[in-house]
Amino acid sequence: MAQDVKWMRRMRRYTVPILILYVTVIIVALLLEKLWLIPIMASVSMIIVVMGYQEMRIMWRMTKHPKAHRMLIFQYVFEWVDAILLTALMVTLLTAEDFGLVIGLFFGIWGVLSPIRQKWFTKQLKQIDPELPTYEEVIEGSVAHESSS
Repeated sequence: MAQDVKWMRRMRRYTVPILILYVTVIIVALLLEKLWLIPIMASVSMIIVVMGYQEMRIMWRMTKHPKAHRMLIFQYVFEWVDAILLTALMVTLLTAEDFGLVIGLFFGIWGVLSPIRQKWFTKQLKQIDPELPTYEEVIEGSVAHESSS
């Protein structure tokens, strides 16, 4: 568990350089070959899925409640939806522009609702297990990394 938290902290430390690298690669792709954006966004989607899995794995160990585990799985499914929508958006924008704009609208609404969904998941988890810290508290080191076994 402590190793997973340490890995996530390390990943957060590299967030800005990775973001700069991706923005640079996106600009180059826009200038040279727009279809390169598809594998670039697919790699961003994979990062979203991996980071969501790590979050679920860390939080899974913090509680023994089966309902909390189901909620964490449900939250992880939403991470997959984020990743799939991002890739679908880029593919359709570059291949079928009209349909891509519709998916873009849906993706935009989905993104705007993301903070509301996150608050809802946190509220649900707190109702199930009031002792459960938030993911941010665990990563920031505000709580012990031991599971509630």
